[in-house]
Amino acid sequence: MFQYVLYAVLAIVVVLATALCLSAALGKKRALRTLKIVVGCCLYFFAVIILVASFLT
Repeated sequence: MFQYVLYAVLAIVVVLATALCLSAALGKKRALRTLKIVVGCCLYFFAVIILVASFLT
């Protein structure tokens, strides 16, 4: 049961990170675009941690 919760959180994090990176690609302001890319990369890193945790449980 816990593994399904991890998969749900993983899916949400990946969707949010992808949306952030895509919106950064369409953004005009450089500082905001850079911030979105950094946050998106942090979310992808968090997704990898969740994926590894799901394999270890």
